Amino acid sequence: MRTPGSMKFDFEKFYQAVNAKREARSASWRQVAREIGIGKSTLARMAQNKRPDADGLAARSFWGQLNPADFVSVEPPTVLH
Repeated sequence: MRTPGSMKFDFEKFYQAVNAKREARSASWRQVAREIGIGKSTLARMAQNKRPDADGLAARSFWGQLNPADFVSVEPPTVLH
């Protein structure tokens, strides 16, 4: 019997990608927060590896033109005997 593999979102890698987009645009976090329409504290929590809600993740992905699926890793399923 096989169990499905588990999926994990690499939030640190996502944060790094958003930060790279921010730096490429020479934008401050305050400016990014305004453009996305969220509070600066929400972005600060992201820097502390606190996970956003689905709407927050979608907004940051849209702003940074990032595909969230690119940050998901899938562990192979295990085989049970």
